[in-house]
Amino acid sequence: MDLEPWQGTRDAGALTGICKPALLASAQWTRPDPVPVPVSAELLTYVAEPPAAPGDQFLTGPLDLSPTWLADLRASLDALAAQPTTREIWGNRPERYWHLLDAVYSRPLPAGIAPRWGSTEHLDLHWGNVTAPKLAILDWEHWGRNIAGYGAARLYCTALAAPETAAQIHTTFADVLDGPSGRYALLVAAADILVTVAWYEATPGLCPALHCLADALLAGEPAPIRGRDVGSPVDLPVRGVLPGRYQARCH
Repeated sequence: MDLEPWQGTRDAGALTGICKPALLASAQWTRPDPVPVPVSAELLTYVAEPPAAPGDQFLTGPLDLSPTWLADLRASLDALAAQPTTREIWGNRPERYWHLLDAVYSRPLPAGIAPRWGSTEHLDLHWGNVTAPKLAILDWEHWGRNIAGYGAARLYCTALAAPETAAQIHTTFADVLDGPSGRYALLVAAADILVTVAWYEATPGLCPALHCLADALLAGEPAPIRGRDVGSPVDLPVRGVLPGRYQARCH
């Protein structure tokens, strides 16, 4: 494993204001035979709640996400984005994103879509790495500097087979996802998932929704939000964000 993922959980121990397990202890050694193999062990605080999508990245049905859960998620990703780091993951670098977008879409980006590099993001944020009904964000091997909005975009795209839940995520992060960098992050996340699901059977409804999202963004249109959020009609764009500033309620 590359150095950054190898040390990801330990490096994340210094992050604050985020709903995640705390690192209690770690140890590292080398097993010598039959060939030298490095081994790492980490002890974290116990998380009682199950992952939202156990054993998978993608939702197949709606979740009942409470306002508290959504507020804690927003507060956690805001707190993460504001904490500087020098960590970079090789598969999440700008040049790889350029090649990815060209290979999957082969279309120029319209005006109003442009990455803002330098935000600190969870780079593997999907429904197998968040718990419910109480939020904990898991799996901190892959995090570091990236385009602003990448974590929210990845979580949103992995929810598109459950449009009601996707609409809740978009509403919570509308100011992020509808901005120039957020729209770029959505295109990157959608392309990455489309490439990934080429290796196995996709969640029903996911790929058409990803193509619909990408087509709209590449046409310079708002992200098509489907499903029913609170007070939102079907198939209309959802705007807005949870009011006020939140502190993540985590212990």
